[in-house]
Amino acid sequence: MKNTIKLMRISLGIIFLWYGILKFFPSLSPAEELAIKTIDIMFFGLINETISIKLLALLEVGIGLGFLSGYYTKIVTIIFLGHMICTFAPLFILPELSFTHAPYAFTLVGQYIVKNIVFILVGIIIYQNELTKEIR
Repeated sequence: MKNTIKLMRISLGIIFLWYGILKFFPSLSPAEELAIKTIDIMFFGLINETISIKLLALLEVGIGLGFLSGYYTKIVTIIFLGHMICTFAPLFILPELSFTHAPYAFTLVGQYIVKNIVFILVGIIIYQNELTKEIR
């Protein structure tokens, strides 16, 4: 089980490093437009879109590097889970992008968001493993 959790942590690290790096280059990330619109709505247009996507890129790269390194995994996982919860915001604030028929028929964007349930589950397992280490 120890190796399985390590592989889950490394897998999330690779995914987040990759997703984050793409956001540093305009129009390269397929989630760029969705992320910019969501951040703009959530922060009432107070953050410039160029800055917002770069900050998101930094967050995701940081999460990725944190999972890959294995250092401060508990803190990285808490940040990761917070980020994952925020990824569900478009389902509520941009339903026209998320559903063809709300609330049961997702667009490709909606499916992209809902797959994060699996990421959240993996994050919870990693977090529980970290808690178990503290108890021993």
